[in-house]
Amino acid sequence: MIKIYIAPMAGVTDYTYRGILKEFNSDMVFTEMVSINALECARDKTLQVVLRLREGDSVQLFGKDIPKMVESAKFVENLGVKHIGINSGCPMKKIVNNGYGAALMEDPEHIRAMLSEVRSALNDDTGLSIKIRAGYKEHKNPVEIAKIAEETGCSHITVHGRTREQMYTGKADWSIIKEVKESVGIPVIGNGDIFTAEDAKERVEYSGVDGIMLARGVFGNPWLIRDIREYFEHGKIINPVTELDRINMALEHTVRTQTEHPERSFIYELRKHLCWYLKGIRGSALIKDKINHTDSYEEIIALLNMLKENVIEGKGVE
Repeated sequence: MIKIYIAPMAGVTDYTYRGILKEFNSDMVFTEMVSINALECARDKTLQVVLRLREGDSVQLFGKDIPKMVESAKFVENLGVKHIGINSGCPMKKIVNNGYGAALMEDPEHIRAMLSEVRSALNDDTGLSIKIRAGYKEHKNPVEIAKIAEETGCSHITVHGRTREQMYTGKADWSIIKEVKESVGIPVIGNGDIFTAEDAKERVEYSGVDGIMLARGVFGNPWLIRDIREYFEHGKIINPVTELDRINMALEHTVRTQTEHPERSFIYELRKHLCWYLKGIRGSALIKDKINHTDSYEEIIALLNMLKENVIEGKGVE
């Protein structure tokens, strides 16, 4: 069965949503991406938020300084993390302007040294991987970096089929991912434009990858993991998600967030998750607007229950 990994996404793969994603049997779930510079100066209270881990969580680190990367990787490993990723794919301006993320692709030998030193520092049973893009500026060298990853002992490499300049626009080029897969012996995980089970099947069959990494496709849609598994096994989706499923998950997500974060009166990041769950549901526009203007869990739960009742009765929300 194809491997399904969940990308590290700031403000998305938080503690609560990772718990939900794991219940859909994803093979690997990353925390939000972690800065090695932030780890160096973080206090215990900050670390409890940045690295509040669930069993089996993987962590992806970003930065450029090799000694700091080694120190951070060992620190994370000592927390019990069994897989550490290094980010060489983030396209965001504030990241690449500091030489991090996708900008690392400009210097393959720096990547080689970083991977080699981190791999040497970690325990043998701790996995190490790297995530890259199709290229950065004139450096369109994913195959070269994939071979470096293989030579330095990475357990897999993840390739996003866009260049840094594309950001998240245009279409991901899976021919590049296919080329990487055909060039190395370690598992290759493909990433980019997987929003449906059909997308996953088409891209896996075309590229031959060993697994896929889901990102924007799981915004408000943890069922995509289940859909993909069913589509690969049965050729169709056996349990299509319903509007009631989505509203019930929005309720569940709200209750879990309130329960799991007693240290904060309200988690504002919850709003985006709820709006993603409710997207396209008839009568949800007014509910989403009200959710975005309240900091009361109780009011959100009441709004969601009102929407649920109206969906059951086949009515809109006045």
